[in-house]
Amino acid sequence: MSNSVRVSATFSFRGELLQPEMRLDLDEALEQGMTPESIYALLATRNNIDHYSYEYEMLEAEPLVFDEPEGLAEKYTENGRLDWKGLENAWKENRLLERIGRIARKHMGIDNLDEIPGLKETLLAVYSLAGK
Repeated sequence: MSNSVRVSATFSFRGELLQPEMRLDLDEALEQGMTPESIYALLATRNNIDHYSYEYEMLEAEPLVFDEPEGLAEKYTENGRLDWKGLENAWKENRLLERIGRIARKHMGIDNLDEIPGLKETLLAVYSLAGK
């Protein structure tokens, strides 16, 4: 499933209204350790805005708008805002569940962790103990 969102900002520069936008692949962004602050630089790059310009400073002064969410982002996008921390936590948990699911398939022949009540929660608890 694709996890993505459209990112945009609106600002005025030299008497012109600018509305840079891009489609952000959230899987890629989270994999790379991107933060909400670093999205400005990516938005500027994709819209040919020089990072050392007054135009870029004007962009940074405006809030980013997140809309057209797909996948996991749908739960964390509302009224143009993206709950980045909530999305990041859910994304990490989904990745962990995918890895745990592969282990359960390989060693236990279980295709769906939800088939056995409590299995998913048990395996997550064991995983959390392993990190301590």
